Amino acid sequence: MQAKERIEKLRATPIVQRVEKFFPAIAFLAGFGWDSITLGTMVYGSDLLILLAYYVGAFILVILLSAKLDHPEGWTKERLAAVAKAQGVQTAPGPATSKEPQTKVEEVAEKIKSAAENKAQQIADKIGYESTAVPVNAIVVHHRFLDREWSPVWKARFTWAVQFLFGGLFSALVVCYFKSSGSLASFLLVIALACMLVGNEFLQKKYESFGVSLAFFCLLGTMFLNFIIPHVVHRIGFFWFLLSTLLSLGLCVWIWKISHRSKAVLVAPVFISSLLIVAYLMNWVPPVPLVLKQQIPCQNFDRKNFSCDVDAPGFLQKLGLQAPSVHKAPDGEVYFLAAVYAPAALKAELEYRWYYKDPSTGEYRLTDKISSGRMVINGGREQGFRSYSKKSKVPAGKYRVETAYKDGAVIGSLAFDVIDELRDSSGYVRDSLR
Repeated sequence: MQAKERIEKLRATPIVQRVEKFFPAIAFLAGFGWDSITLGTMVYGSDLLILLAYYVGAFILVILLSAKLDHPEGWTKERLAAVAKAQGVQTAPGPATSKEPQTKVEEVAEKIKSAAENKAQQIADKIGYESTAVPVNAIVVHHRFLDREWSPVWKARFTWAVQFLFGGLFSALVVCYFKSSGSLASFLLVIALACMLVGNEFLQKKYESFGVSLAFFCLLGTMFLNFIIPHVVHRIGFFWFLLSTLLSLGLCVWIWKISHRSKAVLVAPVFISSLLIVAYLMNWVPPVPLVLKQQIPCQNFDRKNFSCDVDAPGFLQKLGLQAPSVHKAPDGEVYFLAAVYAPAALKAELEYRWYYKDPSTGEYRLTDKISSGRMVINGGREQGFRSYSKKSKVPAGKYRVETAYKDGAVIGSLAFDVIDELRDSSGYVRDSLR
């Protein structure tokens, strides 16, 4: 007890109180930094197990937060009748106008109610919640585990744990989805996840609301399952995303069913699930877990070692302030090489979308979609699965090539200039996909 008092006294000092204000920010930055370092290079089985533990933990806590006293007053007419019946008092005999049986019921029930409530309070003081459950020998009623009201202390513990687990999932998903985002639309989805990651630091009290917790669990569940299922089935695509969405929504419906809450709490999960399906069909959802590792526009490609001639980059190109270029002969071919990482044994077909910037309108228009059997990813290589596309008779101008999941979302893109003018040998360097 003395140790506890010392801790409380220490926490009451001004210096500690100031430092404590920064604890959430420190925890947030540390968690996000760790995810960026570890998940930012490659996803391992241990990473998936940690994320699965976060998800299962959040699942259990959302169930606990759904707890609610069906009858806050604790004693309904049905419960009083059950008490009386347990003591052998019958209400059935006698004329309907007689009040004597009911009076006996209430007298017996009142005595047992008082004793039972005292015992229930003793239990609540020990385990941290108020409940309509009372000792079996005092009352005979059906009681649900979730038919209770958590004490403020325990509710705060649960919401803190939910905030931590949601934050861990958000942090990992932001990193993973960011690595796979290759278009503005998919990047906006990542920004939305990042905003929720930051907002999660301020939502502990909000998580006391079962509806809020269930809505966030549905969103995180769909995004998490969409990421982890391809590692298990070695496939990606709309069917698997739909399965992820339905599994997540199904768990939310099951939690709602056992909680005996109003159907209104399902509005947000259903809306979120519908919105995510539309987003996937619009190619706004990054094609996780595919990650673009490297891309090169070049010429004189060697298929044996995936090397080619690239223009020696200038100072601005090295800084990323100027697009790369390909100086070629007027009738020369242009190659575009890309390396895409995928988990071991995962198979997915890629396609390259070539866009040409129309000088008259200043807009990029799609000119070619290139895919073939040699562009089917065979995952597992840390540096990424290597593939290429080429175009002949390429007029000079500005181009953009998107590396994408076939008929799906963009994994990455690169804009570059094609110039019909050969340089001398010093103007080129030999580069290759690692």
